[in-house]
Amino acid sequence: MNWLQEYKMSLKNLHAEEPLDVYFYRPLAFLLVKTFYSLPITPNHYSLAALLAGIAAGYNFLQGTSLGFKWGAFYFLLSAIFDCCDGMVARLKKNGTEFGRLIDGVVDYAVNVIIYVTLALGLKKQYSPDLFQPWLLVVVAGVSKAIHSISYDHYLTEYLSYEKGDGGFVVREIEDLRNRLDQSEKSNAPFIRRLALKLYLVYSSLQAGNQERTLVFNPRIYCERNLRALKMWSFIGPSVHISVLIITCILNEPYLLFFYTVGFGNLWLMMMFIYQFKINQELSEERAA
Repeated sequence: MNWLQEYKMSLKNLHAEEPLDVYFYRPLAFLLVKTFYSLPITPNHYSLAALLAGIAAGYNFLQGTSLGFKWGAFYFLLSAIFDCCDGMVARLKKNGTEFGRLIDGVVDYAVNVIIYVTLALGLKKQYSPDLFQPWLLVVVAGVSKAIHSISYDHYLTEYLSYEKGDGGFVVREIEDLRNRLDQSEKSNAPFIRRLALKLYLVYSSLQAGNQERTLVFNPRIYCERNLRALKMWSFIGPSVHISVLIITCILNEPYLLFFYTVGFGNLWLMMMFIYQFKINQELSEERAA
């Protein structure tokens, strides 16, 4: 098996991956994974590396200097690459665990909080000791980014539901977790495994919400009409937000991040809601006819 085939095996469903991940972050992560593949490095080791790199990025952003922003961008890039590595290793070595997936999610949230808080403190140092505006910008940008990510994830999950022809696959995955937890309790499995299953079940349930949906359209037609929309949604996906932050800090213009997130991002969000409504309306009209 050549590296290209292995790379494809290390990915999730291609439609579930953002283009920037497929063509930039994951190829770099794959090279790193292959370099150290023979070593006993687990997905959790890469998650820890992502957290440490995120902390290093935050420390540098906190300095509020041109050099600090550049080094912060470098470490944040490393964190994003390490974050891709854990899932790729788990898929290639088939050694993923519920606890590992929980750790991955916790690290993602922790790194994002660290980055935005330290960036606000760094901006306050750089521009004015008495300036309160960075905090306001960070709050607005953070809320905007969260809305963008939730919206992207919603339409991604909906697309995957139609692609799989199964509107309740997320709910069934959670039900499978409950069954595995029940079996672990009955068999008196090790405490750490039972705890990991419980925590991951809570995490997955909160993240998924009520994801069961009725497939009202023809799955093939829905996917044909929405594939382009899904790629357009990725313009405000998590990977683009990460990339814009890295680039603006390298250029020593971190404020440009807020123009993208609060300005372009929210305008794009409104445009996508209109575009998505138009697609679904056309599908409804065709179904009615």
